[in-house]
Amino acid sequence: MAEKSSVCSPEDLAPSAREGEAPSISPDLWNDLPEIPNDEELQRLRELLFQRELAIIQRLKDSLNDPRQNAKRVSEVVAEALLLRGDDNRLNTALEPAVNAILKTSLNRHQSDFVGVLFPLMGPSIRKSIAETFRSMLEGFSKSLEMSFSWKGLRWRLEALRTGKPFSEIVLLHTLAYRVEQLFFIHSETGLVLSHLTNGGVGTQDADMVSAMLTAIQDFVRDCFASGSEGELESLHLGDFTIIIEKYSKAYLACVLRGTPPSDFREGLRATLETMLIEFAEPLESFSGDTAPFTGAARHLEPFLITRYQDEGQKLPWWGKALPLLAVLVLAGGIGTFSYHARELRQQQAAHMSFMQAGLDFLRKEPGLTLTHVSQAANGPWEVMLLKDDLAKAPGDVLQAQGFQPDAFLVETIPYISYDPSIVARRVKNAIDLPPTVTMHFSQGMLTFTGTAPLAWIAGAKETARTLPGVKQVDMSGVKDPLLDRITAMIKSIESADIEFPLGKAIPVATDISKLAAAVDTLVELEKLVSGIGFTLSLTIYGHADATGLETRNYEISQDRTRTVAAMLYARGSSIPIAMYGMGSQYPKGEKPNGQAASAPKEDQASRRIELRVHIARPATSGVDIFTR
Repeated sequence: MAEKSSVCSPEDLAPSAREGEAPSISPDLWNDLPEIPNDEELQRLRELLFQRELAIIQRLKDSLNDPRQNAKRVSEVVAEALLLRGDDNRLNTALEPAVNAILKTSLNRHQSDFVGVLFPLMGPSIRKSIAETFRSMLEGFSKSLEMSFSWKGLRWRLEALRTGKPFSEIVLLHTLAYRVEQLFFIHSETGLVLSHLTNGGVGTQDADMVSAMLTAIQDFVRDCFASGSEGELESLHLGDFTIIIEKYSKAYLACVLRGTPPSDFREGLRATLETMLIEFAEPLESFSGDTAPFTGAARHLEPFLITRYQDEGQKLPWWGKALPLLAVLVLAGGIGTFSYHARELRQQQAAHMSFMQAGLDFLRKEPGLTLTHVSQAANGPWEVMLLKDDLAKAPGDVLQAQGFQPDAFLVETIPYISYDPSIVARRVKNAIDLPPTVTMHFSQGMLTFTGTAPLAWIAGAKETARTLPGVKQVDMSGVKDPLLDRITAMIKSIESADIEFPLGKAIPVATDISKLAAAVDTLVELEKLVSGIGFTLSLTIYGHADATGLETRNYEISQDRTRTVAAMLYARGSSIPIAMYGMGSQYPKGEKPNGQAASAPKEDQASRRIELRVHIARPATSGVDIFTR
């Protein structure tokens, strides 16, 4: 038995509705088909009888729904289809937007390719047009130049003065054989201008107006003088102008010229018109007002823009040949001289500009000077505006040191405070009498001193340097004073004195009375030593007690212990200012950093003590201790 195949229904032949797959067959194709009866036996019989046909239909469905197969089939007949519809304007209308869009995109992306294709076609026409215009100009110039230095030319100048016409026009009237001034290619039925060319230097009228007038004149002549005949108007004469007309049923040529052309001129004009009628037969047949298809007609008309003079074949005298050459040489010499002087002037201006810019660079690099505005002048001094620190060099001195004249720049200065390191260092040296034994260094706002100096100078310099603009920090740790070492040692011995007291007493224990006396003697000696160098000495005494008894009593006894030290000091005749603080048992000796007291007996002998703190400062200061600890 043959292999069982799937049943094909109208739904199977309908377009696939799977997501992302575009249907290729419209469902309307199956609307008129009858429904398949839902009978299993009949279905099985259909599969047995039409298995091959159902497989063919399935393959046909798959082929119709395959975009690649559809594209291949269309590509095989697209050329024949375009040939069959070539005469149908609807095909042109349908393809025109797409072709225009393709051309615009391709032109933007591949301009060089289009230039390479169009240049061989347009290049010769452009070169020929330029050459013809230049030749006509040279001929007119040569003719006027030649006639200016002859008896005939003098007579023509008198004629120009008498008639009021330009001399060049008089020369043209006497020497011109003929000149084609305008050419019109006109549609015979509508009278519209298909193409129009004008000789260089010739004034023109509106081409459409000229065409309408020619059409009206021809109709008038035909109606009035050639009634019943097939004759056409062949030429018109208007003063110095002649209009030659070569006409056929579809189009005609109108040539406007001055003078008398050669006998074969009309034959050439007629032959050109016949060639144009053959080339533009289709656009002329379907002409509806669009002149775009006739843009190529200009290349047929350009050879007729001719200018011929009467004496073109005559031999010129030697001076007639030499005179234009001489004029060209004079003109070339004048241009060369002008170019040379212009080049020299540009070089001088460039050198002057470079020289002045160098002066500005010197001003910019000078510490304490900031350039804010420059007004340049070609033939005069430059105006310069500067911000100047009082310690900076004068701008004039800076420029003269570099070889600039005093009047090269007009300088206006505005005072300001500079933070340039060299200016800040200069400001510090001016404010501080720097001893020769001290070295100063300034960098990034940090002022550092090293060496040896008196203590009074160290304190004064530190205080003064802090107030100067640009100084952020002052480091005096590198400056040493021999006296300072002695004072430091005395302070250390005073503050390290370990003096303890009996329980509940304000008098030190017997073994520490001598320590207290030694500390008091050292304080008296330090007071004399410090006052001798212009400093003041002050003392702070902290009294302590242990935790025995009531805390109020502990505060009282700690305060009494500070008074004992002060009384001993004043008894020695000292006038040191003393600050006394009774601390009670708040800070027992050996207290841990976290504030908790160390484990000790309740009656702690070491906690019954005093602490001495010495402070030295200058009288003029706000009491800031110069010995920072």
